[in-house]
Amino acid sequence: MQAPFELVKEIAATGKLPVVLFTAGGIATPADAAMMMQLGADGVFVGSGIFKSGNPEQRAAAIVKAVTFFDDPKIVGQVSRGLGEAMVGINVADIPVPHRLAERGW
Repeated sequence: MQAPFELVKEIAATGKLPVVLFTAGGIATPADAAMMMQLGADGVFVGSGIFKSGNPEQRAAAIVKAVTFFDDPKIVGQVSRGLGEAMVGINVADIPVPHRLAERGW
């Protein structure tokens, strides 16, 4: 076996690989960030979702709280109030065909 035995034991005990999973892209609301954590992410990176909002500081604080308390819908709901409009996404019809990732490959 080429894998370290201690690593194999850790994976067997925990049921998961010791690899950090960060999510990013299209996350614009506290609920988006909380959902990423509920789906198993270890962390969430939010860029444009914060900086393209009307109040970046308030939205950033709300997203941090939503990630911290992702399993408490009451808190996620509370921090989501009063943030204003979320970042507007890109309509796939506006992306030129050669640049659409979903249509690449086989």
